[in-house]
Amino acid sequence: MQKPSENWKRIRRATLGRAKRTAIEPLSPLYDVYSGVCALYLAGFLYFNFFANDTEFSWFTACLIICVAVAGALVPVLTGSVLTLHFASKKLERLIAE
Repeated sequence: MQKPSENWKRIRRATLGRAKRTAIEPLSPLYDVYSGVCALYLAGFLYFNFFANDTEFSWFTACLIICVAVAGALVPVLTGSVLTLHFASKKLERLIAE
């Protein structure tokens, strides 16, 4: 079996690089969104467990409950998305490095 030619290797590397630029890099802000959602969820959890001892209910508390609930629903969804993006990125980097 013949070894791949240099032209084929360059074309393969260029194609994999383009795939990374078009599929992985536009989704990289997903890492920041995931970090923000996790931070919001953790902050809400800590606030309601340690600092919300008053019995009055205000608009701020209602908005905070809604935001923390939405963040709690987004955490599992974004976890799967971020893990898939991470593993796809690592696989493309490994293929490019060959």
